[in-house]
Amino acid sequence: MPHQVHQRKFGRKTGHRRSMLRNLSLSVLRYERVKTTEAKAKEVRVFVDQMINLGKDGSLAARRRALAWLPEPVIVDKVFTDLATRYPDRRSGYLRSVRLGHRVGDSAPLMLLELVPAEAKDKEKADESAAAEKPRRRLSLRRGGTKSEERKPAAKAEKPAAKKRAAKKTAKGAAT
Repeated sequence: MPHQVHQRKFGRKTGHRRSMLRNLSLSVLRYERVKTTEAKAKEVRVFVDQMINLGKDGSLAARRRALAWLPEPVIVDKVFTDLATRYPDRRSGYLRSVRLGHRVGDSAPLMLLELVPAEAKDKEKADESAAAEKPRRRLSLRRGGTKSEERKPAAKAEKPAAKKRAAKKTAKGAAT
């Protein structure tokens, strides 16, 4: 008895189910964003991850395996050139699933499947913005002042004058 073997059947025979998953994975790789039902979205994630991992492998055998699953050579070229270089460090999880609500006709739960944006671009933007903000924060921490004191330079000038006044008052009080 085979244990923990599960596959959604979608009420279809094997050939029809396989062709549906092939076409859906092809659409996800072509348009990089597809709206479909929740069950189909969860099932096609596995196949899209496999295709991108084959593209990252880059060998001739991997290309032939991808061509056996995806019917269009143009999309296979896109997987092996564009998508393989887009995710150099990621091993899986190339798709993001967003719930959209329920379909009007049959109230089936809908999901939006989209490829996750490349990490390298996001990291570069984050590094640039962090590099621009960090020196300002470090200077304020080194001085020991708060941001409100930095914005009001007149407040710093008043403090020595207030000390002088207090010293004069104590001197006058001691003299009388």
